[in-house]
Amino acid sequence: MASHINARFAFQFGFGRNICVLVLFGGVVGAYRELLAKLKDIDLIQQIGSLISWDQEVLMPPKAAPIRAEQLAWISKTAHERLTDSEIGSLLEQNESNDHLDEFQKANIRLARESYDRATKLPTKFVEEIAKHRSKALVSWTEAREKDDFSIFRDDLAIAIEHSRMKADFLGYENLRYDALLELYESGLTVERLDPLFSGLRDNVAPLIKAVVDGGNRPDLSWVEDNTWNQPAQEELSQRVSEAIGFDFSAGRRDLSTHPFCGGPNPDDVRWTTRYREDNPFGSLFGSMHETGHGTYEQGRPRDFDFQPAGKANGLGVHESQSRLWENQVGRSREFCEWSLPLWKQCFPENMEDVGAEQLWQAVNLVEPGLIRVDADEATYNLHIMIRYEIEKQLISGDIEVDELPDAWDEMYQEYLGISASNRSLGVLQDVHWSMGAIGYFPTYTLGNLYAAQLLEAARRDIPKHDDQIRDGEFSHLLSWMRENVHSRGSVLEPADLIEEATGSAPSPDAFVRYLSSKVERLYGVSA
Repeated sequence: MASHINARFAFQFGFGRNICVLVLFGGVVGAYRELLAKLKDIDLIQQIGSLISWDQEVLMPPKAAPIRAEQLAWISKTAHERLTDSEIGSLLEQNESNDHLDEFQKANIRLARESYDRATKLPTKFVEEIAKHRSKALVSWTEAREKDDFSIFRDDLAIAIEHSRMKADFLGYENLRYDALLELYESGLTVERLDPLFSGLRDNVAPLIKAVVDGGNRPDLSWVEDNTWNQPAQEELSQRVSEAIGFDFSAGRRDLSTHPFCGGPNPDDVRWTTRYREDNPFGSLFGSMHETGHGTYEQGRPRDFDFQPAGKANGLGVHESQSRLWENQVGRSREFCEWSLPLWKQCFPENMEDVGAEQLWQAVNLVEPGLIRVDADEATYNLHIMIRYEIEKQLISGDIEVDELPDAWDEMYQEYLGISASNRSLGVLQDVHWSMGAIGYFPTYTLGNLYAAQLLEAARRDIPKHDDQIRDGEFSHLLSWMRENVHSRGSVLEPADLIEEATGSAPSPDAFVRYLSSKVERLYGVSA
């Protein structure tokens, strides 16, 4: 995500082998089949929406924006009208009284109920209005970012914030408005749960960053900074690495967009994007590895449960664990640098002529406060998320209004990272999420980092030759472990329960802190 939004909001329902089991139970099977058929129709509408949303960000001509807003609004309205049909509520009640459901079937009913209850709280006209505005705001954000002019986006952002406040009120909450928005992206997520988590991370990670910065042991990056890295070569490197990891390009594609994302309607049509800068080749490569992680998760979902909610990927925190795993814990490892060095030399023969694996490893793990979240190193990345989290809480509560936002952003960057942006494009305009109304989304990135470290620790226990395999470019072992323990489990369990099932322990920041501390000590010879 960078951003994995387009395909995340649609539940997928349909027919699977589990229907056969229910034949024994007479009328119940009819209710179950009828429910799945209705919800499959809704999902097909949403799949079409995901495709034209992808087109809007990748290929759509600028003049098409107004009609595209109408198209997306109609799709959202139509899907919402069908999902809130009282007959679906009746069918859910019939299925909830069935005592003969298996694990996947129970999860289907539970997730369908959550989706129905949430949808019935939101008026159809409001859903249509949000969809229409999201399309308009994406265009104004893109223009504002290109022209470094916050005023172009200001009014659309104010509307998006008000929409989020209204949505929280419609959905309801016990303590804070913001909790209702967090729940949309990660089941059970609240400010009460996140505040101590972020506080603990800051207490453990901030001293590491300070020790590195104070040490002044910055690696020599002249070989990166003094060269030009042409885009066609970056494209070739990204493609070859994504293929090696295991992304199936016969069931997906790579494209260019303003902000990287992964979307597409189903496992046979997964689409991800990246972007390129000729003064820095790392952004495109690691952005590509990030989206490849999202993409392999989508392609690895259990195909016996196509179109069913239990067959979907399990929450955005888990989704981010897959992208951050491949981007950072694999992609920035010493072993991966050893394997990828020949590819670098083939793609950039002049730039990489005298560069060794150790130099590459040091360069891709530079710990240094920077302005851009998607380019941030592992040590500082979560501080970027904390800034957005604190700002979002205050935006939704009304403690910060939209006109105060750009300066509040700069002040928090100075407080958390000791730096300030020289312009709005590098500051408050850098992320696409708010233009899409995705407030409450950012904390899932930090959850993804924590989950990734915990999953990799567990995978290493089962794959004793993991390091050697990465060094040899044998990524299938790790991907297979993720397929078995994460991808194939769909959304049968709540996210935290899935992590505990896969790793043997409840979600915790401990594995991430161990991983980061060990890496920083190896690279810089310092510890907190």
